[in-house]
Amino acid sequence: MGKNIIDIKNLKMFGQDYIKILTVLLKKHRKNASGALINSINYRVKEDIDSALIEIEANDYLINVDQGRKPGKYPPVREIAKWCKLKGIPQGAAFPIARSIFKFGIQPTNILREVSREFETSATLKNKYENKIGENLEQFIIQNIYNQTKQIKK
Repeated sequence: MGKNIIDIKNLKMFGQDYIKILTVLLKKHRKNASGALINSINYRVKEDIDSALIEIEANDYLINVDQGRKPGKYPPVREIAKWCKLKGIPQGAAFPIARSIFKFGIQPTNILREVSREFETSATLKNKYENKIGENLEQFIIQNIYNQTKQIKK
């Protein structure tokens, strides 16, 4: 274990769990027409000298799925036409759908908040990460005491 209480292995495990939960929720909200959004989801661990963090990556429109879309701007009709084809909706419906989005927007799903809530409320996930952090904290303290003892003996 390095300088961090949360090590890279645990961050990777967290990233995998986050993606699993997000994927399940996207399917639950029926946001998986082509599978492109779900297939685009990934994570990356970024490290610097004294910290590490995890970055979740996905297609840009995950923001629209999560936060919705305010009325007043036309969405890309080509993308809606592709979605219509996947859903078996006549291609002629693409522009009226885009006009409806322009007029009324798209309601948010708040799916990213749901993922966070799952980590907060799931006893299984809480225990998993609390135990890992506890183990790492113990190792961190022991290592620091050992290093300090070595320095005192010198």
